[in-house]
Amino acid sequence: MTYSQILGSSGDATDILYLEQQIAAVKQVIKRAEAAGHKEALDEAKNKLAELEGELDELVD
Repeated sequence: MTYSQILGSSGDATDILYLEQQIAAVKQVIKRAEAAGHKEALDEAKNKLAELEGELDELVD
């Protein structure tokens, strides 16, 4: 179950859904960067992923 499903209709649900979508997009970038061997892009995407997951954790707590 996703965070947005857990929180249902809370005021943060929209923010959580947005972050979940951003996380999914960054995970796709990571997969492409790994496949292409682009270390710099991979590092940037992993940093962005960690940032987004941190924001999501803050909203859920």
